[in-house]
Amino acid sequence: MTRPESLPVSSRRPAPRLLRLLAAVLALPLLGAVGGCKSGDAATRLTRELLSMPKEEAYARGDALVSKRKWQQGRQYLRFVAENYANDPIGKQAALRLADSFYEEKTALALLEAQARYRDFRNRYPSHPKADYALFRLAQCADRQAEHPERDQTNTRTAASSYREVLQAYPDSPYSLEARARLKAMRNLLAEHEFRVAHFYVNRRLWKAAGLRFTGLLRAYPDYDKMERTLFEAGLVELKLGREEDALALWNRLAQDHPKSALLRKIPKSHRGMLAPKTAEAERAGG
Repeated sequence: MTRPESLPVSSRRPAPRLLRLLAAVLALPLLGAVGGCKSGDAATRLTRELLSMPKEEAYARGDALVSKRKWQQGRQYLRFVAENYANDPIGKQAALRLADSFYEEKTALALLEAQARYRDFRNRYPSHPKADYALFRLAQCADRQAEHPERDQTNTRTAASSYREVLQAYPDSPYSLEARARLKAMRNLLAEHEFRVAHFYVNRRLWKAAGLRFTGLLRAYPDYDKMERTLFEAGLVELKLGREEDALALWNRLAQDHPKSALLRKIPKSHRGMLAPKTAEAERAGG
């Protein structure tokens, strides 16, 4: 009996490329119920189909299926192309389309998967022509998961950071305009979170904690859409802390930036006359 060791290398061992192809196919999820003959037949058919199908056709089949929201079936073709032709342009295109399919599904779990795949795409192909697109999509994934201002803002911060990176790394990107608008929206959400925390402390008369929050808000988010009320409340807190000059500085800024604000009339009467001359005129014009 011929020992395996005596066979030629080509007879004992499949070609490396065939091994990769087979490994990718075996890694694909079954199309039906686990353990059923029907699912086994479907997996066998898919294996044969992928091994005999040109990569372009496999990509087109996967793209068409995910476009029809047949996520699982389509991803099997895209995953096969992405994993077995990773250095080929169509393999990179499949990797990006695979990430897009999770983004388009929109479920919480799918968005997490999309984030991981966009991040992996950028790490693998940092100079790819669509690297800016992958980063923009990465930001959008976090954006879609951003929470209400009263809740944790981890996703909001991630989105803001990614949008900022798009603008810094790809200033001429076709996504820069939307990235700039969404960055402003994320910054407003973060600022609103800080304001609500500060206001929470104000309601509980925790003036020092409130003052620290307002100071951080004013320093980090000078472009906050609701700066008017921030300046007014921050001034009240500074007054409570016995820092009269700081309170007046904030109210002077309020009057200068928002001369018609109704909040100017709410500044304590004992301090209205202490505002700068032009500021006092603005206060009188407002009320």
